[in-house]
Amino acid sequence: MVAIEIRPRDSYFAKTCPQRVQLDVLQPCEPLPDPPFLQMLFRAGDKHEDDTLAALFEGVEGAVVIDAEDLDAREWQTMQAVQSGALVIAGGRLPVDHESHRVGQPDLLVRHDGGYLPIEVKSHKTLDHVRKEGTGTALVSDLTTPFLDAAVTDTERNARRHVGDLMQLAHYYALLDAAGIASPGWFVAGVCGTEGVIVWHDLSEPNLPPPDHVDGDPDVCLSALARYNFEFTYRLGIFAAAEEHLGDETAPLLAEPVVCEQCDMCRWREWCGDRLEEVSDLSLISGVGAGRRSLYKAYGINDLHDLAGLDWRTAALVRDKVDVEGLLAKVAGKPSSTPLAGVIANRPKQVEALAALGLLSVGDLEAIDARTLEVCTAGAANAAGQIELARARVGTAPAYRKRGVDVLTVPRADIEIDVDMENINDGCYLWGALVTDRRVGDVGARYIAFASWDPDIEAGEQLAFKEFWSWLTGERAKAAAEGATFRAYCYSKSAENGQMTRIADRLGLRAEVDEFIASEDWVDLLEVVRRQLITGRSMGLKETAPLAGFSWRAGDGAGTLAIVKYEQAVDEEADAAARAAAQQWILEYNEDDVRATAALRDWLDGPARDLPAIASVGE
Repeated sequence: MVAIEIRPRDSYFAKTCPQRVQLDVLQPCEPLPDPPFLQMLFRAGDKHEDDTLAALFEGVEGAVVIDAEDLDAREWQTMQAVQSGALVIAGGRLPVDHESHRVGQPDLLVRHDGGYLPIEVKSHKTLDHVRKEGTGTALVSDLTTPFLDAAVTDTERNARRHVGDLMQLAHYYALLDAAGIASPGWFVAGVCGTEGVIVWHDLSEPNLPPPDHVDGDPDVCLSALARYNFEFTYRLGIFAAAEEHLGDETAPLLAEPVVCEQCDMCRWREWCGDRLEEVSDLSLISGVGAGRRSLYKAYGINDLHDLAGLDWRTAALVRDKVDVEGLLAKVAGKPSSTPLAGVIANRPKQVEALAALGLLSVGDLEAIDARTLEVCTAGAANAAGQIELARARVGTAPAYRKRGVDVLTVPRADIEIDVDMENINDGCYLWGALVTDRRVGDVGARYIAFASWDPDIEAGEQLAFKEFWSWLTGERAKAAAEGATFRAYCYSKSAENGQMTRIADRLGLRAEVDEFIASEDWVDLLEVVRRQLITGRSMGLKETAPLAGFSWRAGDGAGTLAIVKYEQAVDEEADAAARAAAQQWILEYNEDDVRATAALRDWLDGPARDLPAIASVGE
């Protein structure tokens, strides 16, 4: 075996997809560039970090900024600041831990009890409001006093546990400990999010779920330190194996493509995606992560075709909490005609579940599949749903009717208005609508937009929504006056409802908005689809509208690009033509969104009625 030299890894290593670690070594093809949205997130993170540090330096004496470009010089300056007892060190670089292959540059180090605690600045929320007043447990410090000794309990909020954040903080703790400058006996670290306060976490407290790829009890929590140590070591093994494979193709690789939350922004997403589809990988359907995938494979279920071949009815019994093994023991030796209702008369819910699945007598139990039962009772209690997702995914039809759905139904009206909003984290700047008057036959639908390009989005969103709401209520009233039925449609109402109610509160329109949301005039087309169809794929609009033959002018991956375009649309330093082009792109994208829901509705109310039933597949 050739000795592998492992370059020290940074704080992101422990939370990087294992397959990406491997592919970064193997380089099987030219990787994709980082998506524009990811680049924008990096810029937003840098700006938030700059703003946070500026606020901190205004209120803290004795803060030291490490500004050397050379890495060795930065490390030297950091240790000089440590030796001088600096209260706060920003932008430092900790000594490289060559033995454990670690390197890192924490955003902040703060003095505590003779050593240092790490703090990371993140451009996301780090606190959640509690439901019951006064029950919050978050330990927080103000930026002007960023020390653990100055922390107080926020009784109205709890700390959010972002696993990735805690992995980074554990990485920095390990480096501090290796350098002998960790605060002795303190396993504490902080995160400063968009709330502008430092939220402290105990890295030794067992409050994180184990990773999916670990065998063992999924209900036994790990501390951030324990999980980090496992994750980091696990990836080092993958890295070393990949390096060895480069020199010897017979050397085994340790990672393989698995769908995870990092896929959308990964440079290897197309390479992995092609291979996942080629092998009909189990992780392609919802709910099958690395852990469930491993469980299925342990029982010889290696792909979606194998999963689709399991017995749905047996899995449904387990899902419905029928004690199948106990029931089989009770009916042993009884005549096949014996009613099951008499065997387990004291279990009426189980009797009802059995009857709903057509199992009425002892003889009917012969249909129970032993292999499916074994898999379900081993930990796949919700396999029934995943069996149907697999059948839909590998089936010949683009979609299937769910069980119990004989005919697709879609709420329709004389006047139909499709609604879609565009927003960023700071607010909602555009409401778009497509108006279709079905009373006048084949007349083109009319798109109308209510937008604000004011960089002050807080002021602009109120103006845009006020104009939209006045127009929408006017259209609704006009339809009523003409004796016409009226419905407005969205796709995934939680987004539109959340923005409408939030802005309505500030405009004194909440009662009107609440009435509209609760009425039959407001229809969530996503609910219509989910209630009646199964595809084995995402139910997002970008995945369902193509079933109706619809496509976006900007491509199907333009959702995150719209956020990038908004930055350009309101950039006062850009030339007018560039801003206008970005604004037009967003309007066209929004128009395509509302036209997509209209096309999907027409398809559901027409051709989709010929779709087969999922119950007819694999039975």
